Amino acid sequence: MSLYNFILQSVILPIGNRFFGGSYLKYLKAWKQNDQKSEDDLKQIQHKNLDDILRLAIDKVPYYKSLAISTEDSPYDTLKSFPILTKDILRNELNNLISVDYDIQDLDKNHSSGSSGQQSFTYMTKDHKFYLRALQTHWWNWSSYSIGDPILQFGISQQRTFVKKLKDVFYRCFYVKAFGLSESELKTVSEKLTNSDINYIAGYPSVINQIALSVKAHQLSPNVKGIVCFGDKLFDHHKVNMKDSFGEDLSLVDTYGCAEGLLMACKYDTPYYYIMSPHVHIEIVDDNGNAVEDGVMGNVLITCLTNEAMPLIRYKLGDLAIKLPKERYPDGRLLNYPLLQKIVGRETDVIKSKTGVVLNVHSFTGVMEYYENIKQYKVIQDSLEQITIQYIVDANYDFDVKTLDDIKTKLDDLTKSGLHILFEEVNQIASSKSGKPQIIESNLPKV
Repeated sequence: MSLYNFILQSVILPIGNRFFGGSYLKYLKAWKQNDQKSEDDLKQIQHKNLDDILRLAIDKVPYYKSLAISTEDSPYDTLKSFPILTKDILRNELNNLISVDYDIQDLDKNHSSGSSGQQSFTYMTKDHKFYLRALQTHWWNWSSYSIGDPILQFGISQQRTFVKKLKDVFYRCFYVKAFGLSESELKTVSEKLTNSDINYIAGYPSVINQIALSVKAHQLSPNVKGIVCFGDKLFDHHKVNMKDSFGEDLSLVDTYGCAEGLLMACKYDTPYYYIMSPHVHIEIVDDNGNAVEDGVMGNVLITCLTNEAMPLIRYKLGDLAIKLPKERYPDGRLLNYPLLQKIVGRETDVIKSKTGVVLNVHSFTGVMEYYENIKQYKVIQDSLEQITIQYIVDANYDFDVKTLDDIKTKLDDLTKSGLHILFEEVNQIASSKSGKPQIIESNLPKV
């Protein structure tokens, strides 16, 4: 540990912890302790946390209180009496999903990533934000990263809050936009990576893959030791490109979370994902909501065990996944959390433009997430010159043409006016074959 890292962790962070009123360091310590616990201990923690959050929801959350759900001897049996929480319910019952112990005006609002094309919003306390930051940092530690090590981070929001700016400074974080990067911008970032002491990268694997390709194309040699992936799917060809550009000894950590305030699972020492069972309970169900056997693909339902202000119970993300059967758990694994075998997804579609700028799904979510009056959308590209954005208006909000003008202006800026953008209001947007809403449909010839 360097002197700076020691001062940051021993002096600066405790002061910041007290100044901002959070429990970041306490939660970080708790997650380190969880890593040392036995399988039985982790089961007991989840059992208690699930029981507590379900009882809280039944007693304190108007939406669930109105359903008159009775408790069973086992919280896992009680859970089956709760309805599946869809994005539509989340939008329409938003105020009724807040615990009566909290005022929504005092809570932090979270935008979903919108990668499914359907927006949703959740709320949490400031302290729960610190809880999530601690868990995220803990995952980063799995890559051999230590707090204070210089790191390149890709993110959507370029409007950094005061707290985030402070974090960037003290954590020595070089923050870069994660969408709409041109070839010249990719080269600039790659050169920055090479000519600095940055050893770690965190962000969207589709973007990090572009950096890896740029590094190789320009014959650069950055000293990258570890990469933490979040936000979209890490594909095998991404891994190949990253290790080809940064070295075979590269430590790759692949995470599974969502912007609603859930950090569900993470890969570490096995090919499978450790489920963060003190924080979430994951169910895999068929299209009728019935549990499927481990080893069988199904719909992901997430119950958050730690957000007391707005409990998310049996929340249907729109993802498909497979739980690993217990008999296939690897011998000698380092941690005792339960395991996900696979998170099923498709390769991220992209939109291309005449100006050479390539936009991935987060290029659009980074713009659209701020328009609550658009409930769902889909981007269709049939030619290099033009895209059509289908959208569904949310009847609960005012809507006028200015919204479309604002969106077009922002997308024109991203593409350097390289696309003709059409809008089409529709009543329904068809799902993909997997059943998950698809935000991008590219009909360009495959090359």
